[in-house]
Amino acid sequence: MVVSLVPWAVGAAGLLAGPVLLRLAERAVGSPLTAPGLTRAVMFAVVSTVTAALCWAGWFRFGTTPVWLAWCWACTLGCGLVLTDLRCRRLPFPLVTAFAGGGMVALLGAAAIEERWPQLGFACGAAVVVFALAALVQAWAPNHTGGGDTALYGALALYLGWFGLEGLLRGLLMASALTAVVALVVVACSRRMNSQFPAGPSLLAGALVSMLFA
Repeated sequence: MVVSLVPWAVGAAGLLAGPVLLRLAERAVGSPLTAPGLTRAVMFAVVSTVTAALCWAGWFRFGTTPVWLAWCWACTLGCGLVLTDLRCRRLPFPLVTAFAGGGMVALLGAAAIEERWPQLGFACGAAVVVFALAALVQAWAPNHTGGGDTALYGALALYLGWFGLEGLLRGLLMASALTAVVALVVVACSRRMNSQFPAGPSLLAGALVSMLFA
């Protein structure tokens, strides 16, 4: 009975997430993301609905497990990151840190409960390596990628690394490929090769979809 109530509880929490995420995002960037009124109410509703739907999708895929908790955390904080990147072109380090830290706690619980310490070790190693590689790319092309994108790559690698080398590579490939497609669309629409766009939403979407099929 308790287990059966968990998805409903998480779904309800997802529906309440909109106002909380918006306020967290605004605190992280230090400015309001939208004016009060109808627009703000619609944003609350959209974020809450998307968060709840993603949590339920994860439940169908992972069941009531610690990995599902990691998924729910990734989706919830991911929505906050999408908000800040779309509205302010920023991926605040406090939000990215919370995104990675909560996932680490959930995966640590999964490793302890299911005795999957090698998976956790690989995930942590993958996060360090991918972050280092992303930092090198940022240093080589600072005008095309920011520190938030670099940190997000490392955080995503933590989640993807839990599913092994294949899951890691597939997830990074999907995230990078989706981002490249978005970049091509932006260039085609703006007709400028140096057009900038928020990469966080496409990176998160590609990685999360990959996790569902890992």
